[in-house]
Amino acid sequence: MQEQDQIDSPDHRQIHWPANLDGASFLHSYWQQRPLLIRQALPGFRCPLSADELAGLAVEPDSSARLIICDEANRYRLETGPFTVDRFGQLPDNQWSLLVCDAEKQLPELRRWLEPFSFVPQWRVDDLMISYAPDGASVGAHVDEYDVFLLQASGVKTWEINSDPQQSNTHVQPGDLKILEDFTPTDRWDLHPGDLLYLPPGYAHHGVARGDNCTTWSIGFRAPRYADMVMRIAEQIVVQASEARYGDGPLSPSLSGQITHQAVAKFKDAWTAAVALPDQEFARLIGQWLTEADSHPSDFPQDDVLNESAMITQSGFSRLGWIAKHGEISNNISDSDVWLFADGITHECSCEFAIRLCNCAFSPICFGTLSSDEKSLVRTLLSAGSVSVENA
Repeated sequence: MQEQDQIDSPDHRQIHWPANLDGASFLHSYWQQRPLLIRQALPGFRCPLSADELAGLAVEPDSSARLIICDEANRYRLETGPFTVDRFGQLPDNQWSLLVCDAEKQLPELRRWLEPFSFVPQWRVDDLMISYAPDGASVGAHVDEYDVFLLQASGVKTWEINSDPQQSNTHVQPGDLKILEDFTPTDRWDLHPGDLLYLPPGYAHHGVARGDNCTTWSIGFRAPRYADMVMRIAEQIVVQASEARYGDGPLSPSLSGQITHQAVAKFKDAWTAAVALPDQEFARLIGQWLTEADSHPSDFPQDDVLNESAMITQSGFSRLGWIAKHGEISNNISDSDVWLFADGITHECSCEFAIRLCNCAFSPICFGTLSSDEKSLVRTLLSAGSVSVENA
């Protein structure tokens, strides 16, 4: 575990890396390998969301919010939102934490704060979770199954971790939270606004608020389960499968109830033929699966909001990604065709335009600068709710 000195960085569009470290070297030496504390990763950071505004998000009908409350016996209890305003008035003075997931989807203006982490493959980014806790409050020691950057947004939080991922973390409290009962820290730090702690999967950690107005931003990364991939791809294969049925072929008398190896072999052949997808087809199905949105707004902007000066940006709940159609991109990206995936739907465009679209959450695209084919694709994405017009 390391804490390193800083070098200057011009703005908050990128992490203020320690000396001799950048995004590429971080991925090589730390990503999914070991924790890293970066003091003043975003120097001068000021939290743009107050505790009251966070509570306001937690009462919205489509909010993904949680309250974690610790009782006098040091047992943690989970409540799921959305909540009512009255519920916040009933909370004790301390020993509770409010967590709101998908904050950047509910408030798209927060999405720009994900740009410093864009050196990680974009499809891996899950969400921005914001938590608030009064003095002394915690959600308990626990282990995450995904990578996370913990950015201190306001106030002070003490973080303890166990830097040995092999430590046994099998003793947990009953319930959904899986709070560790045998947590033994090896490192301890106080984090201030702008400080950033990276934790790979499997590292036990425990954060405690110090003083008032303690807000922590958790930038979490998706770790799709292979079992979910198999199930989803199988579902897509079924949709495309023919209506052919089993046929015996030449039969011989069998024993009562016997399922012959000949029958099993025929089913095995049918299974093998179904899943033996060409590489391109498998890549396309994976792209669709990885970009399926968890939720989506129902009121999409209409085409009449488009004009030559309209600025196109990614919609809050949308997922975008692309895969090269003919192997990895190596030369001129403007001449390379790709599959663009938008919320599980496949489109085709140039690699250059796919990159611009996948970056439009940070750098909106002026509609008037696009070619006729690009404008047509934007209209399709707009009607599906995958992109929107900024301030429309």
